[in-house]
Amino acid sequence: MQIKFSLSHKGLILVAVVLAFELLFVGALNSMLAEAEQVAAKESRSKEIVGKTNHIFQLYDDEVRTVRAFQDAGYSGHEHAERFFNDHQKLIEEARALSQLVHDNPAQIKTVESIEHSAIDLNRILTKGFELFESNRPGIGAAYIEHCKPDIYKAKKNLQNGLQQLMTAQEKIIAESPAAQAHARQDQKKLLQVGILLNILFTLALALFFVRGITSRVQMVAINSSRLVRGQPLNPLIKGSDEIAELDRVFHEMADALTEAARLKQEFVAMISHDLRTPLTSVKGFLHLLSQDGYGAVPQKVKDRTQLAERNVARLISLIDDLLAVEKLEAGKLDISPELIPLSPVISRSVEAVRVFAEEHAVSLQAEPVEINVFADGDRLVQVLVNLLSNAVKFSPPNSVVMVSVHEQDDWVELRVTDSGCGIPADHLESVFDRFKQVRASDDRKKGGTGLGLAICKSIVEQHGGTVGVTSQEGKGSTFFFRIPTRQTP
Repeated sequence: MQIKFSLSHKGLILVAVVLAFELLFVGALNSMLAEAEQVAAKESRSKEIVGKTNHIFQLYDDEVRTVRAFQDAGYSGHEHAERFFNDHQKLIEEARALSQLVHDNPAQIKTVESIEHSAIDLNRILTKGFELFESNRPGIGAAYIEHCKPDIYKAKKNLQNGLQQLMTAQEKIIAESPAAQAHARQDQKKLLQVGILLNILFTLALALFFVRGITSRVQMVAINSSRLVRGQPLNPLIKGSDEIAELDRVFHEMADALTEAARLKQEFVAMISHDLRTPLTSVKGFLHLLSQDGYGAVPQKVKDRTQLAERNVARLISLIDDLLAVEKLEAGKLDISPELIPLSPVISRSVEAVRVFAEEHAVSLQAEPVEINVFADGDRLVQVLVNLLSNAVKFSPPNSVVMVSVHEQDDWVELRVTDSGCGIPADHLESVFDRFKQVRASDDRKKGGTGLGLAICKSIVEQHGGTVGVTSQEGKGSTFFFRIPTRQTP
């Protein structure tokens, strides 16, 4: 059974692996540091042992000198005995202290025990001899010492041998300690170097895993997004079972749905173009002939109803034309052939095209004379201006003026259509160029219109590389403007 991991699970595993590696590295480093500390502690203890051993040697030498001084004094003199006992007691105490320092070394424990026993034996024999001499029995004391000479010699020998053996062992440790510490430092340095190298390699491996496993797959989703916008086929589905693979799967499903929607939309546009517009045009022609007595005289009431029906059919045909224009603009099929042309004829043609409509609404049209060239498609600019002027006339009160003005700005020309109508509410300014958007719900019934004219204007201007906008104040009128280049832009 295949185990499926989400991105969160992969992230946790990634962090766990890094953490485990770091813990191993820190553990190994701590182990080496502890080993180095043990070497240093061992050297320090060996130096302390050597110090105590030297002290025992010194005490032993003091004892020997005290005994000789006692002999030279004819085995008399209480101060010699007292000095001997003090020195020997210190020697025994130092020997016992040594046993504490070597408690973890069985071989050295035996050596220290031998030193301690030899010191005790020597103390026992000499103590008894000093007691005999001090009790005014020098002959017996001398005989006792003479009798114990083999034991004294053996105790001294064992004491000296033990001290020398212990001293040699500790001096060897002290001598080897610098090399051991240097070796430990070298091992630590190697471990650090290897650890740093492994960290770098591990980081690169994780980065590669991240790039290949996450970033590249996210980039693939982004590429598919661009392909969807351009209408190109999408890349194959991303393999895996994590969130990115799921996102790509949903994205493919969405792309399939959009493709199907686009197909249905094309079929709808084709149906409108062929199955609606053609019969509606025929109906409009028939109604026109009927209202003009083309089929014989008809009553005036019938003419009025026929003319109303003709206007409604014309409005439907206009809606269909606008829908087809929007579709062509979106598909990039609307022919726009920009060239360097004078702006004055464009404005004149637009004003003349709307003049009759303006007179019916008792609105005056005014345009500033200009001597400016623009890089644009003249017919399409006329289409934009006619639409803006028609809207301005429809929403202007009788006996008002609609003004066309031109403002030159560097490599751009801004055309403004200003009216003194009812204005646009502030919350509608940003959406007024959206499709099927009317400022008020009743506008399409009272003023007519499809809600597509401004959207078409915006698309035409943007295909020229320009921008559109509007400023308005309720009750005081509106100014629609658009900017177009005066020369060909790169």
